[in-house]
Amino acid sequence: MSHAATKHSGNAEHLTESAVAVKDAVADLASEATRYARHRVSDARDSAAAVIDTVKSKAEDCNDNVVSFIRGNPYKSIALAAGIGLAAGFLLRRR
Repeated sequence: MSHAATKHSGNAEHLTESAVAVKDAVADLASEATRYARHRVSDARDSAAAVIDTVKSKAEDCNDNVVSFIRGNPYKSIALAAGIGLAAGFLLRRR
């Protein structure tokens, strides 16, 4: 084998090793990015679940307060609903 052929063969082997190393590095980086993205999605899902639980709890409290007011003050509730209905009717009729 000539010196030029040996040099070319060495360069090809070095190029192949470099390509394999780059491929492995890219695969590791992609794997790490995937793990990071999954972790962030999991955190976002947990945060959203916590917010949803808080909103549900506050909505239930508000509903309980409204039901309690209506049961304790049925005539006031009817008068209030009628007043709101009349006001909405006047506002919508003007348009």
